[in-house]
Amino acid sequence: MNEVIVREPSHEEFLKVAQIYFENFVNETAKSTGESPLVLTEKLGGSPTKIWDDDIWLLIEKNKRQIGFIWVQLKPEEKSSFGYDIYLDPEFRSQGIGRQVMNLCGQRLKTLGIDLIEICVFEHNAIARNLYDSLGFKTKKFDEERRQFTLSLSLKELSIKCRHPRAF
Repeated sequence: MNEVIVREPSHEEFLKVAQIYFENFVNETAKSTGESPLVLTEKLGGSPTKIWDDDIWLLIEKNKRQIGFIWVQLKPEEKSSFGYDIYLDPEFRSQGIGRQVMNLCGQRLKTLGIDLIEICVFEHNAIARNLYDSLGFKTKKFDEERRQFTLSLSLKELSIKCRHPRAF
């Protein structure tokens, strides 16, 4: 069975994916801005070490194998959220898994009273930009210095195209 699920990580799993997030963020920022990864690492200070109350970190698994993660921060007083990262191992990209995970997370956010999600995506990340566009995200602004789009989506407009939503 090729089922994709999302689930909460243990503390050890969280620390591992937080490090992957940080390294990926540093490398993508360096690629986009031309800054040195070493300088960025020093400037940013390191990966997250704990899950804050308004954070949702979820592992993405396929056939019981961890293949990625997602990190969303809730802003309940604004009924909004910010998607810090969705990461899939390269061999699992362009298979519809990102779309499925975004829809699963959108469903969960709706149950938490969240109406809006914002995300940032680097200009050079065409695959992610195409996914977000196909889900209905709209460009809110573009940061010239970081070469990064801020996108937003009303969760009322999220198109649910998953056959077997699971987890949470």
